[in-house]
Parts: sequence; C-alpha cells; structure tokens
Amino acid sequence: MRIKKLELLGFKSFKDRTVIHFDKGITGIVGPNGCGKSNIVDALIWVMGEMSAKHLRGSSMEDVIFAGSEDYAPMGFAEVSLTLENDDGPFPAKYSRFSEIMVTRRLHRSGESEYLINKEPARLRDIQEIFMDTGAGSKGFSIIEQGAIGKIITAKPEDRRVLIEEAAGITKFKVRKKESQRKLAATEQNLVRLQDIIGEQKRQLDSLQRQAKRAERYRKLKNKIQKMELWVSATQYKELHEERLDVERKLEELKTQEEASSAKLHQLESELETLKLQMAEKESQVTSRQEEYQKAQEAVRQLETEIRELQFEAEQARRNKEMTGSLLEQYLARQSALKKDLEDLTEKWQQLKDQYQQTEQQLTVKKEKYQQIQERIHRSDEALTQKRREMLTVAQSETHMEAELKGLLSQEEEVKGQVERAQELFTELQSKENEFLRNYKALAKKLESERQLQLEIVRDVENLESNLKIIKEKKEHKLQEVTEFKDRLNEVSSRLYGLENLHSNFEGFQEGVKSIMMWQRQKAELSPDGQVHFQPVAELVEVPAKYELAMEAALGQRLQLLVGESEQEALEALSYLKEKHSGRSSFFVHKASDVAEVPEALLNEDGVDSYLLDVVQVPSDWRQQVAYFLKDIIVVDSLRTALQLRSRYSQYTFVTLDGDTLTPDGVITGGASESAASGVLKRRREIKELSLQREEASGKLALAQEALKKLEAEEKALEKDLGEALKKSTEKEVQLAELKKDVERAETELKNVQQAIESQNKEKNHLQEKWQQLRRKIEELSEAREKAKNQLISLEHEVHSLTEALQSAREGVEHQQEEVTQIQVKLASEGQEIEGVERQKEMLEKSLEEVSRQIQVMQEETEKNKESLSSHQMLIERTQVDLEKMIFEAEEAEKMVALARNEYEEFAASSRSKEEYLSQSLRSLSEFQTQLNETRIHLEQLRMKEQYLLDQIHEKYMVPLQEQYRSILEQGPYVVESGEEQDSSSQQKDPQPEALQEELEDLRRKLSRIGEVNLAAIEEYDELASRYEFLSQQHQDLLEAKEQLKKVIERINRICTRRFKETFDQVNERFMKVFPVLFGGGEARLVLVENEEKGEMGIDIIAKPPGKKLQNVSLLSGGEKALTAVSLIFSIFLVKPSPFCLLDEVDAPLDDANVFRFNDLVREMAKRSQIIVVTHNKHTMKVNNKLFGVTMQEKGVSKMVSVSLDEAVKVAENS
Repeated sequence: MRIKKLELLGFKSFKDRTVIHFDKGITGIVGPNGCGKSNIVDALIWVMGEMSAKHLRGSSMEDVIFAGSEDYAPMGFAEVSLTLENDDGPFPAKYSRFSEIMVTRRLHRSGESEYLINKEPARLRDIQEIFMDTGAGSKGFSIIEQGAIGKIITAKPEDRRVLIEEAAGITKFKVRKKESQRKLAATEQNLVRLQDIIGEQKRQLDSLQRQAKRAERYRKLKNKIQKMELWVSATQYKELHEERLDVERKLEELKTQEEASSAKLHQLESELETLKLQMAEKESQVTSRQEEYQKAQEAVRQLETEIRELQFEAEQARRNKEMTGSLLEQYLARQSALKKDLEDLTEKWQQLKDQYQQTEQQLTVKKEKYQQIQERIHRSDEALTQKRREMLTVAQSETHMEAELKGLLSQEEEVKGQVERAQELFTELQSKENEFLRNYKALAKKLESERQLQLEIVRDVENLESNLKIIKEKKEHKLQEVTEFKDRLNEVSSRLYGLENLHSNFEGFQEGVKSIMMWQRQKAELSPDGQVHFQPVAELVEVPAKYELAMEAALGQRLQLLVGESEQEALEALSYLKEKHSGRSSFFVHKASDVAEVPEALLNEDGVDSYLLDVVQVPSDWRQQVAYFLKDIIVVDSLRTALQLRSRYSQYTFVTLDGDTLTPDGVITGGASESAASGVLKRRREIKELSLQREEASGKLALAQEALKKLEAEEKALEKDLGEALKKSTEKEVQLAELKKDVERAETELKNVQQAIESQNKEKNHLQEKWQQLRRKIEELSEAREKAKNQLISLEHEVHSLTEALQSAREGVEHQQEEVTQIQVKLASEGQEIEGVERQKEMLEKSLEEVSRQIQVMQEETEKNKESLSSHQMLIERTQVDLEKMIFEAEEAEKMVALARNEYEEFAASSRSKEEYLSQSLRSLSEFQTQLNETRIHLEQLRMKEQYLLDQIHEKYMVPLQEQYRSILEQGPYVVESGEEQDSSSQQKDPQPEALQEELEDLRRKLSRIGEVNLAAIEEYDELASRYEFLSQQHQDLLEAKEQLKKVIERINRICTRRFKETFDQVNERFMKVFPVLFGGGEARLVLVENEEKGEMGIDIIAKPPGKKLQNVSLLSGGEKALTAVSLIFSIFLVKPSPFCLLDEVDAPLDDANVFRFNDLVREMAKRSQIIVVTHNKHTMKVNNKLFGVTMQEKGVSKMVSVSLDEAVKVAENS
C-alpha cells in the first residue's frame, strides 16, 4: 500500500483544487517559510481521521477551511482525498478486492462532516481501520511532524509505549479489549439491575397468584349472575318486541284509512283546482279584452300624434325649399369672382418665369471665374504639404528620442530606488541579527515562566478531580433516593387505583344497593342538574380507624340503608328493582329533626370513650339523616362498663371499640362482624390515606429530582472546568515544546541572517554599477535630441512663408465665392416666389371647383324639398281616414269587456261552494290523523322501553341483546362449567321467575361475601409469570456472556503481552545498532519501567553519545535529543516498515555531519517504503527522487509547482 496522489480543495491556504502525485522512492516538498508546506502534512493527517483541531494547528475544526484573503472570499467547505495504491500486499479484508482506494473527508462550515471511501459514504471508524496497525495512521509512528521529535523525548514512559504497540500491531486488539471491557461493565450493571427486578417480580408473583384464585371464583359467580340477568332481560325484550309488532300492524291499518281519506280529499282539491283554472281563464279573457280596448285607445292617440307630426314636417319642407334657393344665388356670385382672380394670377406667373431665366445665365459666368482661382490655390497647397512632411519626419525623430530618454530616466530612477532599498534591507538585516539574539534570551526566560504556570495548572486539575469525585458520590446517593421514591409512588398509586375502582363499582354493597346506585349514576349523567337522590349510610359516614369496628357493630345492616329525602323517589327506586329483578334494598326517608344532647355526666363516666355522633364526619346535607341512627350510641371501653352504665342510661346503645354491643333491650352482641358493608369504611379510609401518601411521595420525588438536577448541574460545571483545566494543561505542554523548538532555531536563524547580509551587499554593488551605465546613455541621447530640435525650427519658418501666400490666394477666392453665393440666393428667392404663385393659382382652381359642386348640390336639394312637401300633404289625408276607423273599433272593444266580466262572476260563485265541501273533508281527515298520532306515540314509547333495555344490557355486559336474545333464551339462564353436569332444574326451558329470583339473590350474597377482588389479577399473573420466565432466561444469558467476555479479555491480554515483548526486543536491538550510526559512535538502549497507575510497563531511553557517560535521554543537549529520537523512529521503522513515511523538517535541528548520516538512513528506508520529506536543507533535497515546490504568488493562497534541484537549493538558502 502506497500513496498515489493527494487532492486538496479549500483546505487551509489551498483555495483551488490541487493534486499532488507521489511516486515510489523519496519525494521532497520545499518552499519558503509560511507558504503552506506544513498544510500538506496537516491535510494528510486530517484525511486519515485526525479529530484534534490543536493537532492541526487550529483552535477549532472550522480553521481547516480556507478563510479567505484580500482578493478571495472564504470557502464553504474543505475537502481532501487520498488515493492509495496496492502494490505490495492486499488492503484490509473489506477492501481486498480493490487495486486502489480513495479516502475522502469533507467538512462544511455549518459543522457537517462527510467521510467517503471510493466515493461511497463511510464512517470515521472505517477510515481509521484502514490504517490501524500499519503505523501509517494519523497518530502512527510513520508521520513525524514539526515538534514531534521533541515530544518523543519529553513524553512520559507510558506514552512512548504507544509507538511500540503500533509497531507490534496490537492497536486493534486494544480497541477490541476496550469494547469488551465496556460490554463487561454494562453486563455486570445489567445483572445487578436484573437481579433486583427478578426478586421484586417473584414477590409480586406470589401475591398475584393468591389474588388470581380469588378473582377466578369471583368471575365464575359473576358469569352465572350475568347469564341469569341476560335471560330475564331477553324474556322482557321478547315481550316488548311482540307488543311493538302488534302496535305497528295497527298503525299500518290506520295509515291505510288515512290514505283513503287523503285520496278523496285530493280528488276534491283537483276539482276545485280545475274550477279555479277555468276562473283564471275567464279572468284572463277579461284582462285580454281590456288590453284590446286599451290598445284601440292607444292607436287613436298614436294616429292623432302622427297627423300633428306630418303637419310639422310639411311646414319644415316648405322652409327648407326657401332657404336652398337663397344659398344657390350666393354660390353663383362667388363663382364669377373666383374666375376673375384666376386670370390675374396667371399673368403674374409668366412674368416671374422670364426673370428667373436671366439670373441663371449670370450664375454660369461667375462659376467659371471661381474655378480658375481654385486651380492656382491647389498648386500652392502641394508645395506646402511637402515641407510639412519633412518637418513631421524630424519631429517624429525628436519625439522618439524624447520617449527613449524618458524611459532611461525612469530606469535610472528605478535602479536608484533599488540601490536605496538594497541599502535599507542591508541595514534591516543587521538590525535583525541583534533582534534574534534578544529573542533567544526572551524565549529562555519565557520557557521558565511557562513551566511555573504548568505546575499551577496541574494543581488545579487535581483539586477539580477531587471535587468531581465527591459530587459523583452525592449524585449516586440521590439517584438511589429518586428510584426509591418512584417505586413507593408506583406502589401507592397502584393500590389507590384498585381501591378507587372497587369504590366506583360499589363493590361490598348488596346487589340491590349496587343496582340503585348504578341506576342513579346513569340518571345523573343524563339529567341537567346531575343530582343524586340516595346515598348508602356507609358512604356518608367517616370515622377514625379505631372507631371503624364500633361503627360497623353499632349500625350493622343499616350501613346498607339508602338515605334520601323523597318517599316518591324511594317508591320509584323500588319499582326499578322489581322491574329489573336486581335484588332488594332498604330506603330511609327522614325529615330533619333536632337530636337530643347526651348528658355531660354520661360522657364523664369512667370507661366512656365518646359519643359516636361526635367522632363521625358526615356531609352537612346528610347529617340530620345519619344523626337519626347514631343519636343514642355511646362508645365504651368494654362490655363490663356498658353493663354498669345500662341501669342508669337504659335508653342508650353501648358499643365497644372491638365491636361488642349492648342494646336498650339488653341484647348483647359480640364476636366477628358479618356486615355486608364490612370493609367499606376501611376502604374509604385507605383511599383517603393513600391519596395523602401519594401526594407526599410525589412531593418527596419532586424534591429529590430537583436536588438531583442541581447535583447534575454541579457535576456538569465541574466536568467543564476540569476539561478546560486539562485543555489548558495540554496547551501549556504544547507551548513548552514549541518554546524549546524556538530556542533551538534561534541560532539557525542568526546564521541565515548573516548569509543574507553578505548576499545583500553583493546585490547593492551590482545595482550601483548599473546606475552609472544608465547615466552615460542619458547624456548621449540628450545631445542628439538637441540637434533635431534646431532642424525642426528651420523647417517651421519655411512652412510659415508658404502658409501666408496660400492664405492671400484663399481670401481672393472667398470674395468670388461670395458673389456666386449672392446670385444663388437671388435665384433661389425667385424660384420660391414662382412656387408661391403656382400654389395660389392651384388653390383658386380648387375653390372654383368646390363652388361649382355646391351650386349643383343646392339645385338638387331644392327639388327634393318640393317633392317632400307634396308627399307629406298626401300622408296627412290618409292618416285622417285611419283615425276615424280606429275610434269605431275602440267603442266595440269596450262592449266586449263588460260581457267577459259577467261570465267570470258566475264561475267564482261555483268555486265558493266547492271550497265549503272541501273544508268538511279536511275535518274528517284530521280526526284520522289524531288517532294515527296517538298510535305512533304508543309505538315510540314501546321502542324507548325496548331501547332502554338494550342500552342497559349493553352498558352493563356489552351484549347486543337485539341480535342475541333468541340464542340467550335458547341457552337458558344457567351456566355449565367445563367438567360439570347440569342438574334437572337447570335444564328447564322456562324456569319459574320466583325460583330464578331466589337463585339470583343467593348468588349475589355469595359474591358479596368474597369482598374486594382485583379482577385484573388473572391476566396480570399470566403476564408477570411470562415476564418472570423471560427475565430468568435473560439472567442466565447475561451470566454466560459475562464469562465469555472475561475469556476474550484474558486472551487479548496474552496476545498483546506476547507481541509487545517480541516487538520491544526487536526495536531495542535495532536501536542499539542505529544509534552509533547516527552519532558516529556511542551506545543506547531501551528499558521497561513500572507504571503503578495504569498497570502497564512504560519505556525509557538510556543513551551514551561518544565521549559522554551513560545517562537518561532527558539530560542530553537539544541536538542530541533530536538525533536520539530520530534513531528510535528509524529503529521502529526498520522493524515494522510502514507503507509510507512523512518527515516534516525532521532534519532542521541537525548539523551538516548528522544530516549526511540522516540521509543515509532515509535512503535505506526508501528501499522498503515510500518516503515524503518536507525540508529546507539542501543536502536532504539532493537525496529526493522528485521535488515539489509550494509558493504563495497571491497573498494567502498556496500553489504547487515542480522545481529543479538548483531552484530548491536557492529557496532553502533564501529561507
């Protein structure tokens, strides 16, 4: 695997797409400082997956995008593509089928990153895996950047270990080991969590198993009750349904009768409509006759108007005839005058024509004389032109010399400026020599200061790590509290939900009480006021826990009493129970009355606990009713006390806290309570207590969560501070390394300045000699230019003389030209006058034609007016005859109107008779409709009852009774459980209602004795059992996975240890051979050192340069450290050759002798790998097979060029 080419677009200073092709052997990259050479190294590191902006010499990853310059705007993204060629072995298994791989990385300014392999989207990890264990990754030993040599020496022993691990090829194993360790930690956490869950679910499973058995008994009884109630409802629905069908048949008969009456009525309405139609026709005739009469009258008026209009038009024709005759006489007089004017104008036109011909002859004579003068002027003008050409030639020569002189003067000025700038640069370089010396001292001082700052930062990091550890422990404790509060809240909420569900369904009450309360709830939902009329006593009273047994014993079955205020509503409720066969219930309707106070003496007796009415809580609306039951009940400590008090207070009932009672009749009751409402009081109390507990648990959970958030915020802030402190520490280490490098470069920079001073002095002398040559040329050219100026003055005098003579001749020709012009003007004036007369003549001729035409028109108009007057007189006579005829027709039409009106009145009388008969028929039809409506109302009532029954059953049991009532009746009222046999009574098709009701009551009592039941327990038990089994299997799987992960980690540890030891020995052996080669003697070795914190061996370097003692590498000089680091890198490379190696100014700190030895090793490495060298050293350039130059022709924009060795050496010297 080797690099074929590197493409950059928008990366740092490489604005335009730049392609660099790399061949086998050694490729060099040269260029002056700051031109962007190191940006190529950064691009190579970046495309191989580097994620640290600092490693790329930036503050953020956005800094790798071209930031713009004075001439170019910033770019929106950066892209680098690296093409790898397979020439000595296959690529990683995933890409082994390819001969080439192109890795592309693209970063947008928005922060979005893209990774591609062969133009297909990929992950960063895929790119990193290509270079893993090859030594050629972004952090591999084959890429040695500026400052990396120093970092190897200053690195901790455990950090140097990474170089050997990369060479040993165990990076992938370490990545897998970390993944396995993460998985192992996650598996152990899951195991702990799963064990807690399994233990909790085992406890829940035992509890649910008991609840499920109880729920199953409850469900069977409930199914039997449901089957019987459905059968009773189906019987009721069948009766209602049959009655409804009878009423529907009766309704159909009434509809038939109603339709017959309606048909007869329609016939009468049709006859009446026909009569009305005939009346409308007669009315139309009356209207038509009236319209004819009106039309006749209108015609009379129109004829009278026409006669008046014709008389007016006849008078108008007479007046027009008189007017046209007058106009005709005027036009004839105008015609005679126009003929006289035309004759006079024709005579004047002929005179003007003769004068125009004489003027034309004068113009011809003057033009001939003007032509002769023009020929003399032409000859003089040619002589003048010749002299001017000679003068122009001399002037051009003089101008050319002047331009050349200006150019020489400009060159002289430029060379003079160059001489001055060379002198300034010479002075500046001398100043820099002093500046570099001061800079070296300042850098050394700054290095010491930065070391002190680094120690302070390390102390800050240690304090932050300690504080963060404390906060994490507090957070873990608070997280445990949140979990406990959540579990408590879930437990309380679950219990509360179950109790509220039982309370909502009135579980624990008799079936009759339950039916009434459910019925009331339905009515309340439908009623606008939502009022509830009855409440069980057990729902109204609330006592502290210690009085619950006393209350149940004192009231007994009266806890099931339904208390209300209306006897009518009680009767209505009893009717509902009977109608629905829903059990029995007792009602208590009592008006408010005063309750006698208990004697103070009784309450102060020994053994008396309290007056039960005083400790009970009852809603104010119901207190008077409940007080009626409790008004004579006293709570005592024992039956013995009750017996002692009975003789004095015989009207009171005494009850103990254990539930024993003594009545006024002397009846003593004790033992276990069998109240049907037993547990209802306890349930209400528990609901109240659990509600308070839920609020308390919710509050504690909120407080704990808030505290947890604060701890998390503190943890986040500390982590942020720690990260910034670590960041500062890392930055400070980088600064220290850079400072060391700057100090080492100070001497090199001073030498470069001295060389530049010598070179600049030579350049200054060369420019001074060039300036003297230019001065001599300027003097010679000035003399030649002066001679040309004198010749030009002589020619100017000759031209002046010829110009004056020509001017005199031109003045004579101008006089002649003026005479010609005057004659031409006169000729044009005469021509215009002739044209004016011709236009006047033409206008007179047109006017004469127009007058003749008008005369003819007036003659024709006069004849038309005569004819119009005659025709109007004839029309007036004819219209007069039509008027007399129309007056007679109008009188006849008036008679016809009166006749039509009489016929209409006869039809109207007949219509009124028909309408009276129709009214009688309508009253008869109304009676039928009333009977029909009553039947419909009855039918609707039946339907409502039927629908109410359907809705009730559907709401209670979700059964569509209308569809299934036949099958319900066929199946009978009894449930047959699997494995059971029906007795003879259950096989009756139509059991007696009384017997069925007794069976229902018996079943309801059994259901009531079961008490509170969690019906969801059966499904919950099945689900939990399945979940428990699943989690148990998961627990076993996690145990097996844990053991597998431990085995994998142990195996990776063995492989890594073995490979590291083998590679370390090989690298150490090579290092002991390479070190003497580079140093020209001496000895060195690598040693393993213990690291108690990480548990892995670090690597230290022991070196003995020639003439010195064996010592730690940190005690060597700067140059010796650099050469030692190079020896180590080359040793690793020789053991594990990387496909390619990049050396960025590694030879900078080496002197010439060491550079030669360095280059020998580079040539040796090039036999095994592709080498890329960034250098300023001319000796290193000579070993390269190919050289690329980096330039910055435009400020801020880098470009690549191919350079020769001589050019590269010159660049190195100038740098």
